[in-house]
Amino acid sequence: MDWHALTHFFSLDHFLNWLNTLDPLLVHAINALTLLIEGIGVPGVPFEIPILASGILVHQGKTSLIASILWGGLGNWIGNIGGYYLGGRGMRMLPERIRGSMGIEEVRGWLARYGAWVVIISRWFGAIRTPFILYAQAAGMPIGTYSLYSLVGALSWTAAWQIGLWYFGSVFIDLWHKYQWYVMGGVGLLLVIAYFVLTRRRKKTPEQEEQTEKTELKEVLDTVEGKE
Repeated sequence: MDWHALTHFFSLDHFLNWLNTLDPLLVHAINALTLLIEGIGVPGVPFEIPILASGILVHQGKTSLIASILWGGLGNWIGNIGGYYLGGRGMRMLPERIRGSMGIEEVRGWLARYGAWVVIISRWFGAIRTPFILYAQAAGMPIGTYSLYSLVGALSWTAAWQIGLWYFGSVFIDLWHKYQWYVMGGVGLLLVIAYFVLTRRRKKTPEQEEQTEKTELKEVLDTVEGKE
């Protein structure tokens, strides 16, 4: 086995050179498709990878930050609209007693109290994002209102991720070329810290995680409501 060839194949420079050969339109399309699936409400979609790839292409001058945000944001928004209709149709197919146990009334109560703002803000809380996508129609929110607010939510959320991964991705690449071994040590340390943080979080039950996010969302909405 040629160790030098193997390490070169898995090196960051090799990945960047390969990424540089791709058509930016293809990367945007993959990013939009990934965020569309995530926008429907499917959990566990690794959306960070195509967003990071788009950010690297921005760093290399192959595309623009605005284009990356628009592609990803519109893909995510289309997914939200799909989730709205899929959720509404799915709810109508379920018996009343099952619908009553799925949190629809809770979603309806949040919408009644806070209005359409909850569609934007829930976009930032993973455990409760999906219910607000899938239950919006069943909770009585018109498609026009939902479309407008979900567009704002999708674009703002995508912009935050795209700008963050573009900036830190470019910083990482620059640091890698200057301080490769130090960067590797720093990344290893961050992975260890992340492991311990995630291990501690797993000790919470899913119900506790969901309740924590609901409490955080309620605090944010109460703050928004108090400013109006």
